[in-house]
Amino acid sequence: MKDNIALIGFMGSGKTTIGRLLAKALDMKYVDIDREIVRIENRPITEIFEKEGESYFRALERKIIAKESKDNNIVIATGGGAIIDNENIKSLKETSFVVYLNCSIDCIYERVKDKTHRPLLNVENKYETIVELYNKRRILYKISCDFSVDINMDTNMYDTVDKIKKKYILS
Repeated sequence: MKDNIALIGFMGSGKTTIGRLLAKALDMKYVDIDREIVRIENRPITEIFEKEGESYFRALERKIIAKESKDNNIVIATGGGAIIDNENIKSLKETSFVVYLNCSIDCIYERVKDKTHRPLLNVENKYETIVELYNKRRILYKISCDFSVDINMDTNMYDTVDKIKKKYILS
């Protein structure tokens, strides 16, 4: 069994919520990579994207994932785009049981449509953008994970935590 659990998936798939619950259920530390970036930079992600650009953000993300994945007994909630960087996946796969929260597009849209803190979705047609990004990333999520859990509007988060917990313990 690997020391850590890393959650990957599209924005709005539930990585933060499931991550907190999973860490509590397994008595593990919890870290949210996006929140760590905000804490270290002392500014919101939207501002980082606006002033420094996505490449600067991705470099920070890579650095924090590399650092956090070296820790033990931790649940890591990654950002939705973390999988586009091979170094992130390499760091996570070495020490973590990687779980893909495979959330339906309609569920994602419902969860994020009114949010303004997601820089890649500060566009006119959010649904189209979600579909486009999701289709580009879906294969990366699938080939990067050790286990996948389907998520939709009817999914019970506690059932999801139980599924991940059981699979992790048996891994």
